[in-house]
Amino acid sequence: MSGPRGEDEGEPKVVLPERERKAPSVQKPMPKWRTQLFPKFAAPLALALRLYWRSVRLHVTGDEHLAELLATGTRFIPCCWHQRQVFAIAYLRRLRALGVNPGALVSPSKDGELGARLLSKLGVTAVRGSGRRSGALAMRDMYLAIKDQDLSPLIAPDGSTGPAHHFKPGAIMLARLSGSPVVPISFACKRGIKLRTWDRLLLPLPFTRVELVVGVPIELEPIMAMTESQETIDRMGAALTDVEEIAEGLVR
Repeated sequence: MSGPRGEDEGEPKVVLPERERKAPSVQKPMPKWRTQLFPKFAAPLALALRLYWRSVRLHVTGDEHLAELLATGTRFIPCCWHQRQVFAIAYLRRLRALGVNPGALVSPSKDGELGARLLSKLGVTAVRGSGRRSGALAMRDMYLAIKDQDLSPLIAPDGSTGPAHHFKPGAIMLARLSGSPVVPISFACKRGIKLRTWDRLLLPLPFTRVELVVGVPIELEPIMAMTESQETIDRMGAALTDVEEIAEGLVR
């Protein structure tokens, strides 16, 4: 992948609205037992997750859509619904051998420490956000990570609290700011379970067949506005729905 880009004169600047420039909230100290256990949990959880990923028969469709990006070292923004993150992360880990630096946004809270350590053990860069979490600050953190760390961060546009399958404009704004194309990703499985979470997180059962689909990269013009057009939002949401439906069709 290419190295960090320099400060070009025409490069978009991240300017936060005044209401976002508030002092970070003070977090309560994490209990000592959790501070001691978190580092110990990360390694076994990472091992269990790697074994789980290897237990399924994963087939990828659409790899060719990334060929040009990988050949030119272009960083990109992988995008999937929150429900379908588990194997999107597994797929991005595979791309490390081709020069991709995968990443993900993790809560800046003390509770996010386990997630950050787990991702680190898996070879995924955890972007720890600012103390006061907000949409604008999260976008700024991701933008700086793309620019300074040459990151290709996984984005769930309906996260982190939903509603599920509702495309929020943050990923679009991030793509415009960074100049990185958005790559829709989804997967489906022959046998799996959906957790009773807000996103109905999909977990394929071990030894089942998993079909992962990579869509055509979507380039967005570097035109910034206070709000994104509904047409663009609908187009991006439709791209994610399309790859999900293709994946579902492949396992039927």
